Amino acid sequence: MKSLFFATRSKNKIENMEYRLQGLDIKLITPYDINIDLDINENGKTVTENALLKAKAYYEKTNIPTIAGDSALFVEKFNKQPGLFVKRVNGKELDDDELENYYIQELKKVGGQSTAFYITGLAFIKDNKEHVQEIKEKSFIFKADRYKGKKSNDPLGRLEYDENINKYFCEMNENDKKERNSYFDKGCVRFILNNI
Repeated sequence: MKSLFFATRSKNKIENMEYRLQGLDIKLITPYDINIDLDINENGKTVTENALLKAKAYYEKTNIPTIAGDSALFVEKFNKQPGLFVKRVNGKELDDDELENYYIQELKKVGGQSTAFYITGLAFIKDNKEHVQEIKEKSFIFKADRYKGKKSNDPLGRLEYDENINKYFCEMNENDKKERNSYFDKGCVRFILNNI
């Protein structure tokens, strides 16, 4: 079995990666498994640059083949795009509640909803060789009218809505997630298998 270190402390991202790797001969290792927490200055200009910064930092500490990702958010009706700064507003890192409330207010300014999408950059390092890829994810509706049910590990999951599935991200079951994320999941797994 091959080991793969995932350079993130996001429980939502770890859960999604575990799902993607089901049935593959790959053991996913996270910072929680080996009690490592790095403070990385994500000052890259693109998602792939930020992903590479994270992958390098963790690879140098673990010497385990490492994957990292970084996402940028683009909202059609916003004049000023969040881009790389999904969670950082005016230089401040927002907690989950602040983040949700910030986007609700911004969406209300543009009529309550907008089409949006993420671009995710992936970086993989093995044997000191670096590989990067960028994937544009499927569009969704970003809504100020949040889902009233329970929160999930995804801080914006109560605002992100898929019209084809007719559900908010936070209420999707495994089949819904598979349908919604199939393009990205396949691209991510292909990227891993090509480099591991």
